[in-house]
Order: sequence, then structure tokens, then C-alpha cells
Amino acid sequence: MARNIPTDLLRSFVTVVDLGGFTRAAEALGRTQPAISLQIRRLEELLQTKLIRTAGRQFALTDAGVALGPYARQMLRLNDDILAYFVEAALSGWIRVGVPTDFSHAFLLEAIAEFAARHPDVKIEIESQISKDLRENLANDRLDICIAIAPEDDAPYLVEATLVEPFWVVKDSFRLDPKAPLPIVRHPDPCEYAVRMRSALRLVGRSWKTVLVSRDVAGLQTAVQAGLGATALTPATLLPGMRIGRAEEGFPPLAPLRIGLFYKHAALSKAGHGLAHHVLEHIQKAGKERFS
Repeated sequence: MARNIPTDLLRSFVTVVDLGGFTRAAEALGRTQPAISLQIRRLEELLQTKLIRTAGRQFALTDAGVALGPYARQMLRLNDDILAYFVEAALSGWIRVGVPTDFSHAFLLEAIAEFAARHPDVKIEIESQISKDLRENLANDRLDICIAIAPEDDAPYLVEATLVEPFWVVKDSFRLDPKAPLPIVRHPDPCEYAVRMRSALRLVGRSWKTVLVSRDVAGLQTAVQAGLGATALTPATLLPGMRIGRAEEGFPPLAPLRIGLFYKHAALSKAGHGLAHHVLEHIQKAGKERFS
């Protein structure tokens, strides 16, 4: 017999995680703390596993709780999208959005501008930072939504992700010296692009040296156009004067990246959910059209 997971149980679980405790979750959801605790126990019984371990006022997610997070957030997003589709409401308020400097954010800004034009009572503040800083600022409530590169390990508050294929990029006149270390330009560590470049080079036994480090993608683009070395970019960041490094000339393939949409369900306004839905559609469309 098929079993269903009530969305109110998932919402209680995600709210406890997002707000950092049972009491805050109870206040946000208009319930008592014992009621929230009971819902978590019901969810654990339904899934037949322990999700949260408590010690006094402190709590920690089990491995099962960590694994449940992305599934719960996706289900809540779909639930909220259905409600928004059938129950239209005027949106208003402030939304703080983070977009990455280490990934092309031009098409993301287009999506945000489209949403702002449709909802003139919504005020949007945009921050552009490297993905690691964006994720940290979201966790510390300095952002409401962020689009960032998702690491392969645990990625708290990740709602949805799409794969993007990065590739080697060099100046159009660049010629690779097979005997010399490959000069690379990259973002500061930790950087998902740099990890992929170094891993790919290690696999083929190719040496390299870092010749420039830039926090902004524009700095890498300028360095490539000047002929300083090679870097990893995505199709949306390829500029005139650049070309893609080919496997036959010694550039090994790079592992794909996950571009993720992150937000805390419990802390996001209706306007924020509307913008998140709009941006997610844009990311998914871009993944199919630009990055396939």
C-alpha cells in the first residue's frame, strides 16, 4: 500500500533546521513546541529512521536528516509553486538576492529584472560574491535567496540544482607547450573550478602552475584575453578573443558543476518564493539551451 508524506511534517522539519530550533520553529508556524516535536517524531516513524538528535536545547541532524533535506525542500517548493499558480496574490516587500561572480550572472540578472518589472511593489537588493561567500551569507541570514555553485558534499538549504559543463578556455592564439607546466588562472581556494582543473590535470599526469588569482570572473576573462594562461569557464562566460581548449591539444575534460538555488523556506516571504520560482525556471531553461 502506497504511503504519503504529509507536507506539514516536512515543513516542520525544514523550519526546525532553517531557524535552528524547535521553539523558533513553533513560533514561526503558530504551533507549540511539543506539537513540533510530535510532528518530527511522526515523520521519523513514517520514514523509520532518526532524523534529529537533541541534547538540551541543542540539536544535530543525523545522516538521514541531512539526506532528507534536499528532498523535503523540493517537495515544499512544488507545494508552494502549486499554491502560487492557482492563488494569485499581489507581491510586495524586500528580497535580498545573491548571484555568483564565479559564474556568469548576466542571465540571472535578466531573470531578476523580469520579475521586478512584473511586480513593481517588490524591491530587490542584489549582492554579487563568490559562491562560498553567498552560501555563508544565506546561512547567516544576510541573504534571502542565492544562486551559487553547489559543492559535491553537504549543501545546506539547497532547493534545486542543474548541471553545467565547464570547459578549458584560452586566448584564441594560445599555443600549448607540451613540455612546460600549463599556466592557469583561477579563483581563490576553495574554488570548484580550480578543483576540477587540478583534478583533470592530475589524472593525465600534466603539470601546471598558477599565474594569477582573481575573485571575479572578469579578472579571469581579462587574463585569458591577455594570453596569461588557461582557465575553466562556462559557455555563458566565453568572450570574443577566446577559444575552447581541445582534448587533442592536451586539455583533459572537466567534471560538471552543480548550479544551485538556495533559500530557507521558513524565512522566505511570498515575494521571495515567487522570485525563487521564476529564477529556477530561468536556470533550468538556461541549462537546457545554453549548457547542453
